[in-house]
Amino acid sequence: MRIFTLVLFAALLAGRLPAADIRPLDLSSGANSAFADETAEDRRGGWTDQGANDLRLLKSGVQTLGGVPFSILDDGRSGGKSCIVLAAAENRNYLPKQARVELSEPLSGRKLYLLHAGAWLNPKKNLVGRLTVEYADGRTKEFRIRAGRDVADWWSNAGEKNAVRIWSVYNNNSQVSLYGSRFDLDEKPVKAVRFDAGEDAVWMVAAASIGDAVSLKPIYVKKELRGTYPAPEPVDAAELAEYPRTGTPKNIIFIIGDGMGQGAVKFAGLHAHARPQSLVMEQLPVNGMALTYSANSPVTDSAASGTALSSGYKTNNGFVGMTPEKEALRSIAEEARDSGRSVGIITTDSLTGATPAAFSAHVPSRGMASEIAADQLGTNYQLLIGNGIRAYLPEAEKGSRKDGRSIVDEFIGKGYIRIDSLDSFRNAEKLPVFGFIDGWQQDTKLLSQIAAEAFERLSANPKGFFLMIEGHFPDYGGHGNNPELSANGPLMVDFTVRAALDFAKRNNDTLIVVTADHETGGLYCAPNYRDPQRPFIHYTTQSHTGAPVPVFAFGPGSDRFSGVIENIAIPSTMAELWKLPLHRPVVK
Repeated sequence: MRIFTLVLFAALLAGRLPAADIRPLDLSSGANSAFADETAEDRRGGWTDQGANDLRLLKSGVQTLGGVPFSILDDGRSGGKSCIVLAAAENRNYLPKQARVELSEPLSGRKLYLLHAGAWLNPKKNLVGRLTVEYADGRTKEFRIRAGRDVADWWSNAGEKNAVRIWSVYNNNSQVSLYGSRFDLDEKPVKAVRFDAGEDAVWMVAAASIGDAVSLKPIYVKKELRGTYPAPEPVDAAELAEYPRTGTPKNIIFIIGDGMGQGAVKFAGLHAHARPQSLVMEQLPVNGMALTYSANSPVTDSAASGTALSSGYKTNNGFVGMTPEKEALRSIAEEARDSGRSVGIITTDSLTGATPAAFSAHVPSRGMASEIAADQLGTNYQLLIGNGIRAYLPEAEKGSRKDGRSIVDEFIGKGYIRIDSLDSFRNAEKLPVFGFIDGWQQDTKLLSQIAAEAFERLSANPKGFFLMIEGHFPDYGGHGNNPELSANGPLMVDFTVRAALDFAKRNNDTLIVVTADHETGGLYCAPNYRDPQRPFIHYTTQSHTGAPVPVFAFGPGSDRFSGVIENIAIPSTMAELWKLPLHRPVVK
């Protein structure tokens, strides 16, 4: 034994041991779905048929994930048949129930590897599917794929005994993952692999391989902050406490840090000032906490929480500006517009993202980007500034619209001036303005500079204005467990709070409310006394949590936002301050 060990060690040092022989399978003969889905709920498939909440960011070609090579088909080359999606779930029962992959030539190996995931899984280890290996001699071997053992939900980001998390990305809706599983083969040639749907679940197979036995290696990245990010100059909390907190505001500036929970605020403060409770937003004289659960879940998504913050009612996850019964109800922004006030939306995210959409659209699914863009055209708001132009352009102009419309041209036709930078915004001769700006992440101050220009433009209306500003990078930081964005994202928001505060102090008629739509990442942090700008950080998840989020307020009416409140109380209180109706049906 000792001699064998020495020989093995010597071979390792010499690099003479052969690499594992694992060969990716070509799923083309059984693939039935695309990774990308342009239209949610159209019953034509496309990953899980949830629109932009899909897997289009999975790169095609041969990729080694978890130590195993897999071949990922390309949607464009496969005619939209790149992966296998099977369904027994009631809400997806129109999807296929079976797929069969015929190998071009029989292949032998000790293990069959799957790159896969599930959706709408029953946590009680229900049968997600059956995997049947067909050998060249006519025999078969079946494996029962069970939730909680052999596969995990693509939104859960937590592996199982035989489901190792080996790939993950933020797909602009949530942090999603694929899992590697391995199954013992009889060492004889395999001619085909069959996949069958199980019980009340959706099973998605992205790739498969056959070959030698290797241990799957889970994703692991050490979390530590490396960059250094600027912060706004501190303010005097005692001075701010002297400003009036009662009365009726002329203007309302509503600042939302997407995913910006208590942990992200503390982490950014420790990085910027080496102490907690140090950000500008934390110096505002009124502090509170908001509960974020949705109508159908203790953990909200951005669509339901955005609707709660814009319209004052709880709705189901995924719904934008609609009740759980799919009734479209008007938002505080729409009511402010019809009262004669100016209205603006600014976001670092796509303009069709869930939060800005909740203030400007009414659709049953957050993935309906084309419909959201068309709704925004009809708002007649004075400002619509964000990112993500594809939903506003037809496919012929490298957009994603299938109806041939150019919403960009239609905006211009209605008298909007298009901008694409801070300078072009400053040079715009008048309102209304719309546009798509890049570079938010590279410039921590850009959002605040755009906002400051907006304050001056909108304040020309003697009746006042309502402006919603969203910084979405704290959410990206939580989903990706990315300390850089968990620090820089809240600091972008804090610069914006400082700009709003400077405006409000000059005018004495502006209410500022700062909050988050939900917490993301389950972030905890602690001071690093050896290197104060590098606080220690720990994430407990890559998804949203049900933790309450902070609320900060300043100006006339701010006293109404203290204590523990429901998130729906925020727009409801704004409507009460302005004596506006809320919860009225949308009439189209």
